[in-house]
Amino acid sequence: MRYASGPLSALLAGIILAGCAISTPLGPIFGSTEDTTGSIASQTTRLTSTMSKADWDQAKLALQQALDPQNPGRSVVWSNAAAGTHGSVTPVADAFIENKIHCRAFVAALAAGGTIQWYQGKGCQKDTPQWMIISAEPWALPQA
Repeated sequence: MRYASGPLSALLAGIILAGCAISTPLGPIFGSTEDTTGSIASQTTRLTSTMSKADWDQAKLALQQALDPQNPGRSVVWSNAAAGTHGSVTPVADAFIENKIHCRAFVAALAAGGTIQWYQGKGCQKDTPQWMIISAEPWALPQA
């Protein structure tokens, strides 16, 4: 895995943040900001159910690096050369505590077959140091 840098990083950050006003912890984009007493789901979700296992294996490594609290917000890119797919995971806020569990919001891109699909989601660390996707849904860039 490697961090995106230079013009690619600036482009990704500009696309992600264009026209958005985001406060920590991301409020309405990722659901209610009210404190809940429910528990965090324990299974890991892929970005999309159509994502292959090989793609998910690569994306999962990028997810671990991107959501690490030591990452100041840089995109982490991944690729599956055999399938010709690639993508990135970008944290969009600092880590926060939800139900006594560390979580972090992100956006991710998945490029396959000449199209790029965007997702927004939340990853959390439950019983292990590994980050799991708790929620992920399609995301569209704000329209001007």
